[in-house]
Amino acid sequence: MFERDLLRRLEAAGIDYFVTGSVALGAWATFRQTNDVDLVVRLTPAEYETRLRPAFEPDYIVKPLSVHEKKALGAVISIAEGMKADMIVRQSDGWGEAAFARRVEVHDPAFGLVWVSSPEDLVIAKLEFSEGGRRTKQMGDCRVIIRTRPGLDWEYLERHGHALGLGSLLAALR
Repeated sequence: MFERDLLRRLEAAGIDYFVTGSVALGAWATFRQTNDVDLVVRLTPAEYETRLRPAFEPDYIVKPLSVHEKKALGAVISIAEGMKADMIVRQSDGWGEAAFARRVEVHDPAFGLVWVSSPEDLVIAKLEFSEGGRRTKQMGDCRVIIRTRPGLDWEYLERHGHALGLGSLLAALR
C-alpha cells in the first residue's frame, strides 16, 4: 500500500517527517479528499538528494526541489500505483522546529501509526498556503479546525503566526 510504503522508506532512511494537509485535517477535524499526500520532512535541500532520493528510487519518480522563500517543495510519485506525495522541506526556523516538536502520533486507516501535524501547526501551514487568504479551501479548512478544536493554543498560534506575517489572517479567523 502506497501510504505505508512511504513511511517505511522514510523511517528506513532515518528521515523525520510529519503528515500535514488533508490527512492531518482528517485527524483533527474532517476528511477532505485530495489527489496527494503532503509530508514535511526534516532535511536540508542537499539531503533531499543524498538521503531521500536513494530511499525512493527506482520505484518512485523523485521530482527535484523547487525552492521558495522559506521552504522547498519536491515530490515522489509511485511508478506502480501512480500516487504522489509532496515533500516539503522547511527552513530550520523557530516555527519549523516547533512544528516537529509538537507533531502527534495518531492511527490513520491508510497509514497506520503516523506522525501528523498538530492542529495549531496545521492552521499555520494552511494560512501559509492560502495566498493571503485568497485560497478559499485553505481558509475553510482553518475555520473547520477552529470550530472543532475549541482548546487550540492561541498563544502558540499568534506567536508563530505573527512571526510568519499571518497575524491579520489569524485575527480574522478568530
